[in-house]
Amino acid sequence: VALHFLQASTLRCLLEPWCRELGFIICYGAIVLKLYRHLVEFRTRKAHRWVVRDLDLLRYLCAMCVAVLCYLAAFTATSMDFLRYSELVWKVENTDDQVTSNMCRPLKWDYVTEAGELLILGFGLQLAIASRNANTQFRERQFLVASILIEFLASSTFYILRFWYLGEFNPSTLFLALFIRSQLTNTVTLALIFLPKLWYQHKQ
Repeated sequence: VALHFLQASTLRCLLEPWCRELGFIICYGAIVLKLYRHLVEFRTRKAHRWVVRDLDLLRYLCAMCVAVLCYLAAFTATSMDFLRYSELVWKVENTDDQVTSNMCRPLKWDYVTEAGELLILGFGLQLAIASRNANTQFRERQFLVASILIEFLASSTFYILRFWYLGEFNPSTLFLALFIRSQLTNTVTLALIFLPKLWYQHKQ
């Protein structure tokens, strides 16, 4: 969302997906992997306990980041080809002229990206259901599940509304919707992850 305060340009439209998707996979990829560790530790018998180390989680997260980087590289290459015939800055019709908005042109590629995000979040919710009886310190699992659920509901609602009513949204309304979603997801997620730990440490 911070990039939207800059003037719309081809460079900004190319940078937006990189910032969004890398931030998404680092944040929610780490949460999904934490839920995976809770599930493994809960289902493993004590006599044959399999411990998922932090280093293992870091390796998995790096692999996920590499996959996203490859995907974004393909997106950027496709967008560069698209620039030969059109531009990425979204222009809206206003009376007799076309006014340049401060938004980037919606692309079909965005739907693929959004579907991938929801699949990752859905997988995280599946892990949460499978490990629902696991006991974790600071009730960590409940807060991680809440952050994924909020992101899933907020993003899916935003994507559905944008898909059906994109033609009726003006750029200002779309920017406001992006800002609200950012606060409902990013800010709340950070609060759910860090505030409980700080609270429990303060009580001790």
